[in-house]
Amino acid sequence: MGKGGRLKGALGSYQAAAAKKAAEAKKAANAKAKANAPQMNEKAKRAAKRQRREREVAEAAARAEARNAKDKAAAARAGAAASTATAESSNAVLRKAIIPIKSDDTVLLLGEANFSFALALVKGRGHAGHLVCATSYDSEAQCYEKYPDGKENVDALREAGARVVFNVDAGALEKSKAIGKGRRWSRVIFNFPHCGSGMTDQNRNIRENQVMLLRSLRSVSNVLSDGPPEVEEKKKRKRKPQESDSESEAEDDFEGFDDDEDNMPKTKGYAPSSFTTPNRQGSFLITLLSQPPYSLWDVKGLATRPPPVCPGTREAQPRYTLKRSFEFVPAVWPGYAHRRTIGWREGLSKDDNEEIVGRIGKARTWEFVLREEAE
Repeated sequence: MGKGGRLKGALGSYQAAAAKKAAEAKKAANAKAKANAPQMNEKAKRAAKRQRREREVAEAAARAEARNAKDKAAAARAGAAASTATAESSNAVLRKAIIPIKSDDTVLLLGEANFSFALALVKGRGHAGHLVCATSYDSEAQCYEKYPDGKENVDALREAGARVVFNVDAGALEKSKAIGKGRRWSRVIFNFPHCGSGMTDQNRNIRENQVMLLRSLRSVSNVLSDGPPEVEEKKKRKRKPQESDSESEAEDDFEGFDDDEDNMPKTKGYAPSSFTTPNRQGSFLITLLSQPPYSLWDVKGLATRPPPVCPGTREAQPRYTLKRSFEFVPAVWPGYAHRRTIGWREGLSKDDNEEIVGRIGKARTWEFVLREEAE
């Protein structure tokens, strides 16, 4: 073979080797690409899954926000409806509330604490001040010490012409010159009487307060006005299934009024030049909570079926007739703020009328008149 042949053979071998090497490189590249292809697909899948989760979370948040907005709107509508219902219910209670005092009544208040009820009668309801005598079992100094608002109320009462008397025992009115002799009072009111002794023995506590009520019933019988019984128009109503006999008695008469204070019936307008007792049968009104232990005192039984002799005396215990009983509604006495017998105690006592409103039992007034001998 010549030199040209050998060169041509060598070039062919080189080209063959290069072609083989290129084929192997291509094969290796294809294998690598094939090996990498699944890995890229897996990453894409994970990325897609993450995006889907993020989208689902965003959609769930949007739905939750929509639900919250809907719930808030529903709650607002329910709140407005509840407020309307509460207002309507409150107005209904106010419209049915009984105001047991007429414009010409001579009113004796027993056991006043901070004198806010007396002030509510004179200022809030416009009753003539000179027809009102408000009394307290405490001395004047004790009253102001126990009730921080007492002096302000007393000063306002005196300025309005009402009489304010201290150291008056509701069970011994005959000992108080300020009460006066004779049957001068057409309304005697004793709101939430309590001995306030702090006795823990319930039976002894009940007995002590029953004695206090019996003494008061005896004492008041001597100062109630004489005269013909009042004739009230009564509106018949059906008794509620859960209502007791005592709660339904004579609860039908009422002086109705609207919630608006300007529309409240006032006793103002009757201002005689002198103290004149109206010619009608007087009544004794006692207000208590209708729940234990107060309900265990049995104020109705003490008045209508009393023992023959008043405890601690030799005097006969008078007998009364229940004229009517009705719910005591603090809201109809503007400015009235109930206080406990023990006085105002920071951290223990409650403002306004929280101690008598929202309790298990409602505050209830029992109105009694003396029983005629022929009965």
